[in-house]
Amino acid sequence: MSSRRPRSPGVAKTLTNDPVWTGLSLQMRQGFQETWYLKLNDLKGQRALWIRFHILLSRNGFRKVAETWCVLFQRMENREIQKTALKQSFDISRFSSQKIDGRTVIQIGDCVLGANFTKGMIQSKGKTIEWDFKFEPIQASKFELLPEYLAKMKMVRTAAATVGGDLRFDGTIQVDSAKISVENAVGMQAHLAGPKSAHSWAWGHCSSFVNEQKQPVPFVFEGLSIRGRIATYLKSPRLSTFYFLYQGKSYEFNRLWDTLRTRSENTLTDWEFQADRGDISFRGHVTAQLRDFVGMTYEDTDGSLLYCAASKLSDMTIWVYRRGKLETTLKSQGSTAFEVTSRTKNPYVPLAL
Repeated sequence: MSSRRPRSPGVAKTLTNDPVWTGLSLQMRQGFQETWYLKLNDLKGQRALWIRFHILLSRNGFRKVAETWCVLFQRMENREIQKTALKQSFDISRFSSQKIDGRTVIQIGDCVLGANFTKGMIQSKGKTIEWDFKFEPIQASKFELLPEYLAKMKMVRTAAATVGGDLRFDGTIQVDSAKISVENAVGMQAHLAGPKSAHSWAWGHCSSFVNEQKQPVPFVFEGLSIRGRIATYLKSPRLSTFYFLYQGKSYEFNRLWDTLRTRSENTLTDWEFQADRGDISFRGHVTAQLRDFVGMTYEDTDGSLLYCAASKLSDMTIWVYRRGKLETTLKSQGSTAFEVTSRTKNPYVPLAL
């Protein structure tokens, strides 16, 4: 019998919230991970909440865990950002999934995610975070960040899709005994699955912008600039995918030609990009300060580690050009998600998880 590892499992062409790993054979489950995550910004309260439901099945078969993660970002009066970061790990048996009224509901421990609600509690480090939210889409905004063809080309090994890119959340957050009510918070929810993480990436999202007259504009941005792992020590070229919802129209830059043609450069605190199609050009600049980030450690299916520096209260400017002429300038102040993940620790961002 051949000892060659079977071909890596594929994922659905377009991810929904249905779990992928439960449909795989036992052999295919060795070396697979799956994540559902949400992000919301309470603009009035200058705070943001990030929630992560995560499955890790290690390649060697020893690690089979279901995890819940949560980070609360709160900007203080002195402009410093207070971060409360907790996670809990369980045996994989604590994961469950069911259909209720035709919609998927997943649960890990005390944490639940449905099509239009999430609630949960995480206890760790002597602290407790609880949340209870209902949410609904404002604009139809779904996007394949990592289409299946990239996995087929073995440039990346994970598929990723934004299930809802422009959501509004109402509910509560509680840290220990302090309870916070949140109304009309802007946010998103996404899902990713695959046998291996990329080598490194930068990711951003925002659905809260104002124009030059300080008036709210229904504009949505999401972007990913990624390097895959071709082999243990080889990185793929930088591949970038972008999504813009502008004036009610979706502009998706996720074809192979787009991933190679779009311009994208980032450091930990800056990200500049440009995506052109026909007579329209989107140019953007995301900025953050080192103190804005929380550091987190992700484990890959082969046991290697990645280090994520995440901010959910970053700033962003978008310039939209039409036929080479500036059409509008849009700004987000303190409501942009910005993450930079790599295989090396950043000495300036302490690890909280």
